Amino acid sequence: MLDGVVLSHIILELKKELIGGRIDKIYQPEKEELLISVRNNRKAYKLLLNANSSYPRVHISTLTKNTNATPPMFCMLLRKHLSSGKILDITQPNFERIVEIHIEATNDLGDKENKKLILEIMGRHSNLIFTHFNKDGKEIILDSIKHISRDKSSIRTVLPSHQYNYPPNQLKLNPTTTDFAEFSGQIAKHDAPVYKSLYLSYNGLSPMIAHEICIKSELDGEFIASKLTNEQLNTLFKSFTEVMNAPHQPVLYVNESEIPVECYAYPLDTYKAYTPQFSESMSEIIEQFTHKKNQRFNIGQKTSDIKKLVQTYIERALRKKVLQEKAIEDSSSSELYKIYGELLTSYSHSVPPRAESFTTMNYYTEPYEDITIPLDPDKTAIENAQKYFKVYNKSKRTFVAATEQLEIIEEDVKYLQSVLISLDMLQSEGDILELRQELIEMGYMKRRAKHPKKVPKNTHPYMQFKTTSGLDVYVGKNNFQNDTLTMKFAKSNDLWLHIKDGPGSHVIIKVPHQYEISDQDILEGAYLASYFSSGKQSSHVPIDYTLRKNVKKIPNAKPGMVIYNNFKTISVTPEEKFISMLTPQ
Repeated sequence: MLDGVVLSHIILELKKELIGGRIDKIYQPEKEELLISVRNNRKAYKLLLNANSSYPRVHISTLTKNTNATPPMFCMLLRKHLSSGKILDITQPNFERIVEIHIEATNDLGDKENKKLILEIMGRHSNLIFTHFNKDGKEIILDSIKHISRDKSSIRTVLPSHQYNYPPNQLKLNPTTTDFAEFSGQIAKHDAPVYKSLYLSYNGLSPMIAHEICIKSELDGEFIASKLTNEQLNTLFKSFTEVMNAPHQPVLYVNESEIPVECYAYPLDTYKAYTPQFSESMSEIIEQFTHKKNQRFNIGQKTSDIKKLVQTYIERALRKKVLQEKAIEDSSSSELYKIYGELLTSYSHSVPPRAESFTTMNYYTEPYEDITIPLDPDKTAIENAQKYFKVYNKSKRTFVAATEQLEIIEEDVKYLQSVLISLDMLQSEGDILELRQELIEMGYMKRRAKHPKKVPKNTHPYMQFKTTSGLDVYVGKNNFQNDTLTMKFAKSNDLWLHIKDGPGSHVIIKVPHQYEISDQDILEGAYLASYFSSGKQSSHVPIDYTLRKNVKKIPNAKPGMVIYNNFKTISVTPEEKFISMLTPQ
């Protein structure tokens, strides 16, 4: 997605908007992300720099907000050195996936100094590095968002006070300065597929754009590069030049469900099968493509411990379930021990001394048949009968206890599965705190030292949507929210929806007084109930719906557990395109 080509187009945009601008504020919303407020030409811009492993990127942002009330040390350092600094230039050295922001700032003595904020986009090795030049003209690292010591990398250290060096580029060339002679010599020396030789030879080329060059030149990308003829190399070079100089036309490709698949700086033949959505701004396209995915990535990182803990509890509960089911199965023969005892008591006078078994008529079952009872020869008939009664009573107690335990385990598994479902619905730090608090109160998690004893009130406790008819729809994001949404927030005439016999969100459609709810309203509510449930990836998901007054809280039950009556069921197949039509608020 963000290769050297796309990055060059973003930098062109950033130069137009930001050069000459002043840095107003600096935030660090996430562990590996900076949000810099820049004022230029009477406009305010938010420059996002992200160095996480999944979605490293740089662009102007309109969606990202600072949610971190306590700025980390790296952010504080940047504020100290760069506040009111002037952006002099934004560069991309040697067409690498590196962005250098050159800033003129004032030091503690009031002297002007040139400093650099460098974003290296290299997958899991991505980093944000802040540097300055010392008196000897050497570029020295002041700090970085990730510290790389010699223990972590034997190739290159990134630590404060160390000299900054570019990442090794494996002798790749700059694609913007090459000519045919250099190109043909470089490609032909590789005994590798053509597409691979392209990105191995030149900086900033991704496998995707290498395939695009092969498609435009009508060459098989898997053909061995060293076997190309001069004519084929000439054709490949023309396509290479065409792709590198393609006009700026940012595009987002979406599938039939309107879900983003890929984005680029201009249209690609590789993605002709998908629907293109164009924009004048590369930043806007990048944000459209990555914002939700990055949000999910950040939430996933912050809740990974919860997910692991809940999965461990589920696995433990399922092991207990197997043991209890075996105990129930073993105790199912308890009635036979009772029959043994009754028959031995009735026919004790007929049992010979020291007998190892006794055969008699079993008058407890029809038709009557002979039954052979195993005996302990060292015990009398009555003592053997008492032994069987004791085994019967023990099995009976085991059956009752195991059945009770099985019900508790099944309730626990159902609850824990609902917690796993809710992890996919969290949208903010407040949602995460709420879920942690829920698990602490339920006894599944210990309170952390950093976890507040009283969780701040969540300003956006429910997901909000609107039906096409304009009705407000609310969706709970965790079990606490499900409880308050259904039992406190909803009115008796509102419509309640939930997946049938499975974990999922409670959905409430607010029904105005004397409004007759339509089948379309119910259908749209059912889409939401199925999408935010365990049936998200299934088809024909059954959704129960009824008036809120028919929903009751189970006494002493875990959060989110309710019973309901007078309900109807509708089957729907959840699709993201239908959810996006319901305009989340």
